[in-house]
Amino acid sequence: MKMATYAPYQLDLDNQKRNVFVTQLHDRDDEEEVTAFPVVKESGDKLIETGINTLQKTLLLKKEVEVDKVNAQLEAKRYEFKQRMETCAHRQIQVQKKQQQMKDRVSKFEKFIQENEAKRRRAIQKFQQEVKLREQKAIEFSSLHDQLQHYKNKLTKLEAKANAYKIYEEYLQGVIDAMPEDYLPTSEDKVKGLMMRHRTLSESNKGLVANLEDISDELERCRKELEVLTEDHQKNHLSDTSQLSQLQGRQEEVRDSNEQMEQNFQMSKGEMRRKRTETGIIFMAIDNIYDKCKKSTDPALAKADWETKLNRIRDYVREREGVVYLVNNATSSLSGSASLEGLRGRANSKSNVKSTAR
Repeated sequence: MKMATYAPYQLDLDNQKRNVFVTQLHDRDDEEEVTAFPVVKESGDKLIETGINTLQKTLLLKKEVEVDKVNAQLEAKRYEFKQRMETCAHRQIQVQKKQQQMKDRVSKFEKFIQENEAKRRRAIQKFQQEVKLREQKAIEFSSLHDQLQHYKNKLTKLEAKANAYKIYEEYLQGVIDAMPEDYLPTSEDKVKGLMMRHRTLSESNKGLVANLEDISDELERCRKELEVLTEDHQKNHLSDTSQLSQLQGRQEEVRDSNEQMEQNFQMSKGEMRRKRTETGIIFMAIDNIYDKCKKSTDPALAKADWETKLNRIRDYVREREGVVYLVNNATSSLSGSASLEGLRGRANSKSNVKSTAR
């Protein structure tokens, strides 16, 4: 839209004429341009007041004109601004529509791109699969071609072998014709039956040969074990003979030692009898002393062992020594001679008791 243009306000005035006082009487050439003022007949105060009022009115009119011009310009600017705002709003709507159209186009184009990308991926995947399948088929074809060539070569070899074995077939046929009729079981192919018979006999022969080899190996192993056992037996026999000779020598030494010990025993028999008699006397003396020293609470003579008896005799002697010590302390005021004789007598009795106890 085009904005309306407004020209600024202009004050159209006629050409000003020069202000002159008419003081000349003759005519002037430029009277048309001269404004004639009448002769002033009023006083100065009135003239001044009239001039001031005229000036204020003139200024007010100028201001009003300026205000009208400014208002007109403002209104024109408002209208222009309004038109521009409407234009901007219209353009904004058009831009939004175009943006939405662009978004729609972009979304459609993205969908189209995605579809194309999916198609491209599917095509690439299909192409890769086809390439792999082609390679696999090529490998299979190569393998089958190699197998075919191998089978052709094998067939050629088999044909050559069949031609080479033809003479053996003829030979076997001649053997069958020469054999009795009941030698082979009745069958359609006697050549095959003869070959099976030969195979059976060959396998039996192989088994027997293998069994013979195993038995030979076992016999060889047993022979070696026998040799080892014979050597071990000889070594053990020599060792046993040596040990037997050593034991015989030791037996002779033991026999001599026994004879010497028997002689010593016979010689020491009397001494042992004497020691036994002394031991019996000592035991009897211990029994007698224990019988005299024992208390009523002590076990009987037949039930007490030797340790108990000796302990009891020792305690009895210690008690008697304590009594002697007390008696010596009590009779210290007595004469020395009487005490000395008494002590000697007790000492003699004590030594007699100890010797008897021993």
